[in-house]
Amino acid sequence: MGTSPQKRSGTQVALPMPVGRALRGLGQDISAARRLRRLSQEDLAQRIGTSLSTVRRMEDGYPGTALHTFLRALHVLGRLEDMVKVMAMENDALGMELVREQLPQRIRMARGNTPRSRRGAVAKDDSSAGSYTDELEGF
Repeated sequence: MGTSPQKRSGTQVALPMPVGRALRGLGQDISAARRLRRLSQEDLAQRIGTSLSTVRRMEDGYPGTALHTFLRALHVLGRLEDMVKVMAMENDALGMELVREQLPQRIRMARGNTPRSRRGAVAKDDSSAGSYTDELEGF
């Protein structure tokens, strides 16, 4: 089936093949989840507040189906939280890697600032000789 064109403001936009496959796969998964719960397409349509033809198009992976229709179907099927977890920031490995790449390599002090006396230096009196204090103590 290749790429299917979509109309948007009078222009033709080709649907990338991975997106088309993902839509068809999501539609098939929603169909299977619906059938496992012994719901008809009519029942699902009624529960998500849409038409039977919209449910059929969604399950076929039609690219013109609104995202909120997919999300409402997932909600009715008890799978919405799984979608939310998949999209959580902590699961975005590429995004987190891009953030790490933007971190500065080192931090420089602003001009005019003199370094604070080191709190971790060895104490001068003999009673506490050899003991160090944590530089971040009380931080």
